[in-house]
Amino acid sequence: MVVTSRFFPVAPQQRGLCQKALVLVALCAVRQVAAQATYPSEFRMEWCIGSSCFDHSISCAHFQLRLHDYYAEGLRPPLREAFFLATLPPVYQRELLLGCPGMMVLSHLLLAELRLYTHDPGEAATLNARAHIMMELPEITAVHLENIKHAWPLQLALQRIQTTSEMLDGRSPMSVDIVLPRCREDLAWLANGTLLQALPARTRIFVYEKCGGDVGLVEYLTSLLENHVQLIYTQLDDAADPATGLAARRDECTAYLSHVVREYGNLADMTLFLHGDPSDHTPFGLLNILLRGISSGSFSSLDFIHLGSPRLVATYNPCQDDIYERAFNRPLKGRLYTYCCSQFAVSKKRIRQRPLEEYVKMLQLVDGSVADVCERIGPSYEKYAGQRLSHCFFLEFMWHVVFGEPDNLPLRADDKTLPLPLRLKDSEERPPSLWKSYMSPVVGGYATFQHQSHESWLHQIRTHADLGRPVQRNFGDGLDF
Repeated sequence: MVVTSRFFPVAPQQRGLCQKALVLVALCAVRQVAAQATYPSEFRMEWCIGSSCFDHSISCAHFQLRLHDYYAEGLRPPLREAFFLATLPPVYQRELLLGCPGMMVLSHLLLAELRLYTHDPGEAATLNARAHIMMELPEITAVHLENIKHAWPLQLALQRIQTTSEMLDGRSPMSVDIVLPRCREDLAWLANGTLLQALPARTRIFVYEKCGGDVGLVEYLTSLLENHVQLIYTQLDDAADPATGLAARRDECTAYLSHVVREYGNLADMTLFLHGDPSDHTPFGLLNILLRGISSGSFSSLDFIHLGSPRLVATYNPCQDDIYERAFNRPLKGRLYTYCCSQFAVSKKRIRQRPLEEYVKMLQLVDGSVADVCERIGPSYEKYAGQRLSHCFFLEFMWHVVFGEPDNLPLRADDKTLPLPLRLKDSEERPPSLWKSYMSPVVGGYATFQHQSHESWLHQIRTHADLGRPVQRNFGDGLDF
């Protein structure tokens, strides 16, 4: 039998905090009988701070399973859930600690491991100490403490913190190059501490101007950036397509490849390839995590990470296959799976795994030497045919292959080669509830597709309906990715 209990936690007055309710959905309530303990499975919390109200839920059982899979097999770590638990109002942290002790303790230990990569060791020590303080509370004794020790991966978590600390001890700061193709974007974000927290001590910024010169840009940026940041400015004009004689927009591809060719023998430890407005497709938070790890040297084992927020939909296109074969001297088998929008970080070691001559060849594919004969089908966002070079567009699907990753690039959260802080969960779908929405009768089998009006469905599929003008939105437009 499913029992729903509603609690109104009593806690010291907190400024601006309006507690509304804590709902537990469980197979049975918390109880202790002859050294036996059972725990609620799901928790729902509602609270307000000022005019902002929150309504969230979490599954203790799911969190436990994901933790086990992470520590045992390196599978996707439940980082988002751990951050949610550790940043709840303390009154709810206590309520959840009493309701499912292992969940609260292990969320802090998982974050302690994560923070070793990006923060002063004192941050991890604080999280570790909080976990132990929770286990020492008088309410968390006897059977509950034994449950944490034996039903949760407590020892694995503590050992992981220890081994990670030893691995990162004595780390040395890394150097970084930031490569920016620019077409009139305002680059003031480079010096905006509310967006980009800090640039590493050894930072070079390469600006490749793609849309005409800007004589005041260098002086402007130099006045904004700190003294330790070196700025290198280069004019990089797009050539005319030999098939049309018209200028062919090459987006970031010529800047990226030109940089690799020119700086191949003088690369930083890590190179970030970014757009002039990176937040359109990449959260600044992810960039800050990356730069923290570079600054401390904790990401020295990182060879490649794609920084896009949305994923690309894999596609079949003969032009894409042709570019792939020209670039890599082998046919494409299967499809290319990757993130959107050509922003990533690559280590010096990984860039140099491919000979310089191969980058020169790729650059020739996009510098105007090879005519663009790909047929445009559907919206191409061009003022005239060939304005946007399709070779560059298709490289967006294969930059990860250029820099040594497999054709099927895994989700960051599932990539065991990435440092833990970079394995945050990607954007999520938000479909309706399986059991409490218009889908429920179909999912449960009561309603069937067979008994729908096939003629009505067919008519609507074939008939154009005016649903208004579609709007393309990016991550930077405020989407909740």
